[in-house]
Amino acid sequence: MGNHMKGCSCRRCRMGMHTKYGGRLLQKLIRGARRKAKAKLRQGEEPDPCTSRGYTD
Repeated sequence: MGNHMKGCSCRRCRMGMHTKYGGRLLQKLIRGARRKAKAKLRQGEEPDPCTSRGYTD
């Protein structure tokens, strides 16, 4: 899977991804997206191609 997290790429959001809170938030979102994709695959459905991550600033 390529880049499955879509979101704002402004300077403040990119900097926010590297903060303690922003990094944790992003990891939680990535794990949640993986769990949802695996659940859909188990059910025989096609997973969503991407997930929006929102603001991290």
